[in-house]
Amino acid sequence: MVACKVLPSNRLRNCHLVSEAPLNANVGSFALQLVRNFHVPPGDPRVKNGQITIHLQFKMPEAGDQ
Repeated sequence: MVACKVLPSNRLRNCHLVSEAPLNANVGSFALQLVRNFHVPPGDPRVKNGQITIHLQFKMPEAGDQ
């Protein structure tokens, strides 16, 4: 889960990791890289007081998956 400030341009800034699962899989750092390019639609109800929390879910590959 990542929390960010929403700028007037609807871009995200000052994002930080709130939680990460599974731990030690580096999904948190990957999530922070992804949200750098996010734009929030105007009027998005998830924006509260200029902030947004984004829940990202990653599926880790299973052994043998390519």
